[in-house]
Amino acid sequence: MKKNQFFTYSKMCVLALTGASALFLASCAKDGFDDESFDSGVSNTQVATISAEDITITPSADGKSQTFNWPVVMGAGGYRVSLIDVANPDKPIINDSIVDGCSVKGDREEDVNYKLTILPLGNKQKNNTDASAAVEKLFSTFTPTYKTIPAGSNLNEWFAANPLPTEEGDNLNYDLEAGATYTLSGVLDFNTNAVTLRTNDKVKHATIYFQNEACITFAAPFNMKYVDVDCSAQEIGSTNHGIFAFSKDPSLAPTGVDINPALYKWDKPMIEKPVTFVNSNFKNVKSYFFWDNQQAVCAMTMLIDNCVVHLAPEKAFAGGVFWTNKGGQVNELYVTNATFYELDDCVGDYKYFYQAGMKSGEEVYAEKSIATNTVSYTHSTFYHVTWNGGQWGNYNRMGGRDCSHWIMTDCIFFDCSPSGVPRRFLHGKKNQKYVTFNNNTYMKADGTFQDITEDGSHDYDLSGTTIEEDPQFANPAVGDFHISGATQVARKTGDPRWLP
Repeated sequence: MKKNQFFTYSKMCVLALTGASALFLASCAKDGFDDESFDSGVSNTQVATISAEDITITPSADGKSQTFNWPVVMGAGGYRVSLIDVANPDKPIINDSIVDGCSVKGDREEDVNYKLTILPLGNKQKNNTDASAAVEKLFSTFTPTYKTIPAGSNLNEWFAANPLPTEEGDNLNYDLEAGATYTLSGVLDFNTNAVTLRTNDKVKHATIYFQNEACITFAAPFNMKYVDVDCSAQEIGSTNHGIFAFSKDPSLAPTGVDINPALYKWDKPMIEKPVTFVNSNFKNVKSYFFWDNQQAVCAMTMLIDNCVVHLAPEKAFAGGVFWTNKGGQVNELYVTNATFYELDDCVGDYKYFYQAGMKSGEEVYAEKSIATNTVSYTHSTFYHVTWNGGQWGNYNRMGGRDCSHWIMTDCIFFDCSPSGVPRRFLHGKKNQKYVTFNNNTYMKADGTFQDITEDGSHDYDLSGTTIEEDPQFANPAVGDFHISGATQVARKTGDPRWLP
């Protein structure tokens, strides 16, 4: 990226802030003047303001911070600077800080609409007064929008009127309006188009109401961000395919994917970039959260991060919340900072949380050495899921393989998989080569804990970190899983949103 030009009058200082209050000074390049000899010559006047176009913004290499530079205002004695997330103005990132210089640094996050405010201040020694107005610069770290979908739209009708492009291209970012409502009345198939469906505000989520046969299908990278989904209107029986699925009869090669024959034997659609569900909430999910739609599609990575999923099956399902045993597969499944729950009065249940067919390495990979797969649950809360005699996992081709990686850390399980969460997580296979357990709670509905002394989880979770204390959920009947259990709180286990 092109470097910014710094103004070098005197020994101007660069003031860096990381967060709202951490300040430090760093000297600028010398320009031949010293602090005593330089004088702007401006006195007895109101200093000028700054043009927003003259403010430059430079992200750091890791994207976690950003530096703002602006031209020197002659006669100014400093600058009052603020930086806020427009969606969360009560928690400023830089809070009316006085900057003695022409540069400031602040935190940066993905998908934020920012407002930077700079007011040039007067200089009492020169009898100069503040600028008449502060400059405001609005900018965003959202990736560019492809199209915005008007509030109130039926998504099936809108996409029918605004077809997906037929040519290959980059990811298409479709924005939903903040706080708006939408409906999905049938199957919406993105097929080989890489699509992100997101609200343009991280706090005021749009809500999509799924009806009857509503389902989003894809055979290329799909991402949902900052969206709430309500499945209350769906009728059980009419929707047995899950709310997300692989495309029916997808094109052979997904958009932007060039399958390398030196690595893969797989000659069906392969989604190499991640499929993600981020910072989204799902209410009254009555069927599968995801299933393969009986299609031979391989998603290399699926991530559920910072989501709450309320499951409400009205009958017993033979499959899983994640069900990929009918031809397709997910090579790496990650659930992190998330909550999956059924209410205590839920009449139905799932046989498995994750049921996967998983093709053997020889069928997928040209080199067996890279034939790895991962199942990972971290910092998450699971309540009353697979409670009715269900099992946490079922995957014949994955269990017992030396190249399978199993990660289950800092999670709270309540009334899940009566035959043992760790046991079923590992498909009943002991002595797995790559297994990580740490700080998990496996609590039964009666307040006791899954057996760790005989043929229960002791044979599988050997970490010695299992927590056998009640997490003391605040009010599960209304989906409130805040905890007050001392050990869970101390070790910060479960979905972080429920920590006190």
